[in-house]
Amino acid sequence: MPELADLEAFSKTLNRKLKEAKLHEVRVFQKEKIHASEKELNATLSGKALKVVYREGKQLFFDFGKDAVFSMHLMLNGKLQLNESEPPKYPVASFEFENENVLVLSDFQKIANITLNPKPMEGVDALSDELTGKWIFDRIRKSKASIKAVLMDQKIIGGIGNAYADEILWEAKIHPESITNKIPEKEVDILVRAIKSVFEHAIKEILKSSPDIISGEIRDFMVVHNSKKKQTPAGDKIHNTKIAGRVTYYTDQQILYK
Repeated sequence: MPELADLEAFSKTLNRKLKEAKLHEVRVFQKEKIHASEKELNATLSGKALKVVYREGKQLFFDFGKDAVFSMHLMLNGKLQLNESEPPKYPVASFEFENENVLVLSDFQKIANITLNPKPMEGVDALSDELTGKWIFDRIRKSKASIKAVLMDQKIIGGIGNAYADEILWEAKIHPESITNKIPEKEVDILVRAIKSVFEHAIKEILKSSPDIISGEIRDFMVVHNSKKKQTPAGDKIHNTKIAGRVTYYTDQQILYK
């Protein structure tokens, strides 16, 4: 599933290619996953210029002005295509802009979805200025869940998934199985700094590798969450286990709080 860094890179590409372009028509192919009818989408969006594409949590938002925003959640296997000569096999919806720019969302699992004028997200975005050590500490001080599970809970922090949770915890030197309310407040401050730095680095690496990216995941720069790597650049052995059913990578240098 695309995580924050991937979606942030996608939004930068889409802004460069589509910002200020006028939307001519929306076509819906999978009605079950579009939380508005084709007629409603066209009545709300058609004829308006795209002001900006931005990301919140694990969703992309396409802003056409007041009460004219739609969100797009790619889920596990949703893909975006722009001006491809061959149409995708499993289209969910398409958006035809001026100058023959056509953006298509597809998903062979048919679970990627679109919402017109969505409600605000529940959690705080991982790159928001609101996300501070104190903010997290106040919310986790009673939690007995593993810190990895908490990081991936979109109702608390938006945007972090399995892969980046491992990278963040490795950088913060916190073991992923640590009991959340056992982590000292000063270490939570370090964790927040790790969230910001890991994602900022990842966005740069993704765009450097693929400047026009709007689909897929680039992970080869990751330090620990990489099945091909057996040790870190410092020579520390990388272990893996399952936490809440998810493959998790870590090293012995990460402190276990329990």
